[in-house]
Amino acid sequence: MALCGEDHKKVADRISRIAGQVSGIGKMVEDDRDCLDVLKQIAAAVGALRSVGMVILEDHLKGCVAVAIRNEFNEEELIKQVIDIFYKFTK
Repeated sequence: MALCGEDHKKVADRISRIAGQVSGIGKMVEDDRDCLDVLKQIAAAVGALRSVGMVILEDHLKGCVAVAIRNEFNEEELIKQVIDIFYKFTK
């Protein structure tokens, strides 16, 4: 199933920024930077990933899942999938 929601460019831009953050973390490790500074950047990248993941999850619920349930198309399986992914986000 393709991404739901209409603003794929915003999501792609956010993911590009996150990739830059992760690359920066790698550079910090190579440069033997202070552990706390590296950990702060890791926390920021994890937060950014969770945030963009929640945007995609919200779009999925409002779009794909809502349409499928309205059309009574495999709603039990879709609900199971959403619950499974929600649990992954809450670990």
